[in-house]
Amino acid sequence: MRSRVVSTLVLTIVITSTLSVSIAQSPKEPTATLERNIRAELGFLASDAMQGRGSGTNFERLAAEYIGSQFRQFGLEPAGDADNSGQKSFVQHVAMSVAKFTEAPTLTITAGADVKKWQFGKDFLVTSLRSPSLSGNLQIIEADATPAKGAVAIIKLPEGTDAQKRQDIVRKARTAQAAGLILLETDANKKTREAGNVRLPNLPTRIQGEAGSDSSFATISLSKEAFDAVSALPAGAKVEFSGPTQSSGDASTWNAVGVLRGSDPTAAKEVLMLSAHLDHLGVNETAAKGTDAIFNGADDDASGCVAVLELARALAAGKRPKRTIYFVCFGSEERGGFGAQYFVAHSPVPLEQIVADVTFEMLGRPDAKVAANTLWLTGYERSTLGPELAKQGAALVADPHPEQNFFRRSDNYTLALRGVVAHTVSSFGLHTDYHRVGDEVSKVDFPFMTQSINSLMKPIRWLADSSFKPAWLPGQAPTR
Repeated sequence: MRSRVVSTLVLTIVITSTLSVSIAQSPKEPTATLERNIRAELGFLASDAMQGRGSGTNFERLAAEYIGSQFRQFGLEPAGDADNSGQKSFVQHVAMSVAKFTEAPTLTITAGADVKKWQFGKDFLVTSLRSPSLSGNLQIIEADATPAKGAVAIIKLPEGTDAQKRQDIVRKARTAQAAGLILLETDANKKTREAGNVRLPNLPTRIQGEAGSDSSFATISLSKEAFDAVSALPAGAKVEFSGPTQSSGDASTWNAVGVLRGSDPTAAKEVLMLSAHLDHLGVNETAAKGTDAIFNGADDDASGCVAVLELARALAAGKRPKRTIYFVCFGSEERGGFGAQYFVAHSPVPLEQIVADVTFEMLGRPDAKVAANTLWLTGYERSTLGPELAKQGAALVADPHPEQNFFRRSDNYTLALRGVVAHTVSSFGLHTDYHRVGDEVSKVDFPFMTQSINSLMKPIRWLADSSFKPAWLPGQAPTR
């Protein structure tokens, strides 16, 4: 498919056409979701017209506006920003601040009196970055070893190591709180570097007025010559990465928020959250001409947004539940979870009133590691929520990929760190289209997805009507 710039007029026509289809449907929606609804919603969110819903882009905002318009169609109450007259919308704007490098950063390693330097773009690229600078002692380890906290680890990967394995190694290093990771560049990295038109690395964005993360981490991909030179240095040498920066202005991200107020005067004070993230990776600006450059994000996480939409459709169409339900689709999950962080920091209700958050992420394809028509729940063993939902008929089992640490890798974790019992429902079977342009609508198993969402209808409705309050099991509440 071709990357292209889509005018606001065309997008408006697409959105209007989509909404017209919804309005033309019978006002009495069935309790069960229909595959045609899922195809329509996911087909729009993951279309080329949405240009990959890049975090903080206007296409992310369009996704939020579209989801908000669907919330309105279903009869939810808006819980986003208010205009000058006090009228609320379904979209919540989050103001961000950004910085940029003014010159290419350098990698410096000091071993005694010996100081060596390498230049970004000439000798290395940066494939992930959390802060404009970092420092730590050099650690030389094997691929299956765990880096030390605060170290900059260089790992000699076996020849032919695939992208998924490299991603797993990066996550392991970040979880271990290493300061950085140095790897030999891939063929794609080499081609980009040698093309001579490398852009300076993007720096992390921060929510305006709020402190950023104190953690620093970078993944540095070295040329063969530079990698061999660093590998020959003694362990314990001081590694530093830095470059001059300046503020580059403001940025934004957007959440879509709708509310279904509870019908019981007492129970309505308790809140159930159903959430997903609406952003993805946007467009690969360095892709070769004529190749697919759009990260459509059909599974990640248009599928989760559609689950939230269809649960909202069904729950709003029936008798109002006793508890209040917030339906939230967060922005900028892919860039650090900023939408969720802002929502939690400015929660519309005290956090202790949120009895649970169920996040939906990547349930567009079945996972071969579990039984047919089955979903799994991250952190299933940490609280009473998963087992109780399963008892109520939800086709939920424990996460079959504990080594991936998925519990910490979605927006649920932001809430969990604040004490809310929050987990993610998924069926991600580690398919190779994760964070690649191949994550397209054509790969989605719509019958499976339809069945999966329908299997959650009654258990979620039960949770919204019951007095059950899930709790963390002893020692299982996350602390960081």
